[in-house]
Amino acid sequence: MGSTSVLLDDRLQSTRSLRFLSSRITTSSIYPNMSPGAILTRTAFNTLPIELNKAIAHYLETDKDIVSFRLVCRGTNDAIDADHGTFWRHMFRKNYAFKDGLTNKELRRMYQRRAKMLRRGTGYDFFRGYKKREQDVVEVLKDLIVESFQGTVSFDEYGRPRCKNQDRLLEFVLNSKILLNDRRPPEEASRAEKGEIKGMNPMLVAVKIMCSPLVFEHENIKHHVFAVEQLQRAVYAATNKAPIYEGLDHTDLNVEWIMKCLDFFRHHMMNQEVMTLSDAMENLSTLQKPTVWQGPLQKGAFPLSKHWKGTYSFLDSNEQRKIRALPNDDDSEIYFSDKNVDEGKIQSLELDFDPDHQLKWPLIFEERLKSLRSNLESNVPLKTQGRSKFKDAAGGNLQFMGTGTDLEDDFRAIGWLNALPDQCGIPGWQRITFMKHFAEDLDDVDSDNLWAYEGVVLPGGRIIVGRWWFASETVDFNRDYNGPFILWAAEPDNFDETSDDESNN
Repeated sequence: MGSTSVLLDDRLQSTRSLRFLSSRITTSSIYPNMSPGAILTRTAFNTLPIELNKAIAHYLETDKDIVSFRLVCRGTNDAIDADHGTFWRHMFRKNYAFKDGLTNKELRRMYQRRAKMLRRGTGYDFFRGYKKREQDVVEVLKDLIVESFQGTVSFDEYGRPRCKNQDRLLEFVLNSKILLNDRRPPEEASRAEKGEIKGMNPMLVAVKIMCSPLVFEHENIKHHVFAVEQLQRAVYAATNKAPIYEGLDHTDLNVEWIMKCLDFFRHHMMNQEVMTLSDAMENLSTLQKPTVWQGPLQKGAFPLSKHWKGTYSFLDSNEQRKIRALPNDDDSEIYFSDKNVDEGKIQSLELDFDPDHQLKWPLIFEERLKSLRSNLESNVPLKTQGRSKFKDAAGGNLQFMGTGTDLEDDFRAIGWLNALPDQCGIPGWQRITFMKHFAEDLDDVDSDNLWAYEGVVLPGGRIIVGRWWFASETVDFNRDYNGPFILWAAEPDNFDETSDDESNN
């Protein structure tokens, strides 16, 4: 025993020794039928000061190793649970965004619950999300999203803010089936889901939406996007059949449609075998590709980044009529080639937010888009031009102008951001509407080539998805000609990596 203690004391003189000792802690340490060497090790750890045992514990790489180390002996147990629980505060700060005001006991409980749920969740299917065990995992994922960017913030190799919670979310996405499933959802609901409403649990869908940008950053993974023919039918559905906003005040987001829209574009943007947008995406620099949120999630309507990339998709009108005529329970594999994306088209767009210079908002645009929130219309200069500053920009209507190029034609855009309430417990969503037009003067737009856009800005302000429709004439939303679009914040085409992009988050 004495020689073992001397050996331990010698090795504990350096950081290398701590790593070496932590690497020796295995699950076999807790088995009752221990070897004589294991018994000597237990005794040796009991002779060490708690500070050294804690130092060893800090180098353990997995939660499983921590459990094993804690059960070796009294000394290792004290290193984990004694000293007022400071070990758990260290572990929480090491792995998650740190939330102020919590005791060490509360941090320990949160850390252990998160570790348990994230570990178990890698084995769940997450088809509909109504099983109790799946809901428990989704609740933890939601907390990681909402509590992101609290405390110290790190930066990635490109200087972009990054949060430890996002790292944990990415690990879960890559190791689970929440986004990268290996099969289609079964048609028949499981026994645990019998009697539930049709469709997916909205909170599961909202969490999937927030996690989706994480996988856009990884080109070397297999993007399992199943039932693409069903996605196509969803994104080209008539507006009245699949409205983006629901509820009495039209502020409840149709999260399932938004998720299908994201999956539709992920299918085109990330799957090489589809041969549509993947090559164009690979040719973009890292700083021009879709990214996750880069700061705390904020409520209200706030200016977005200036520079954007994006694309849209369309079908010929007769193709759109054919897929809309299919019955809801049709499981055929009818699929039409999605135009624009089939040629790898990615366009650039600039948005300008200037609260000191509001342009007039043509009545025809408001009639087609319903952009302005009725309870705040008195604050908005509908027919006057000049300076006007909103008293409460975070809660009202925020105007923007835009310019871009589509099919070699320069276009203009004018539109609005509206604040939205929390969706499924997640703050930071914004409604966006804008009219894409080709007129030089907003006084002469009645006969112009008008294309209306309505969508949602995902929390964090880095990605927009939604629907466009032809708006040069009065629209019947039971059979409007429409399609999906996606935009993401990006550096300009000729950017200096050391310069400051005019972005909000």
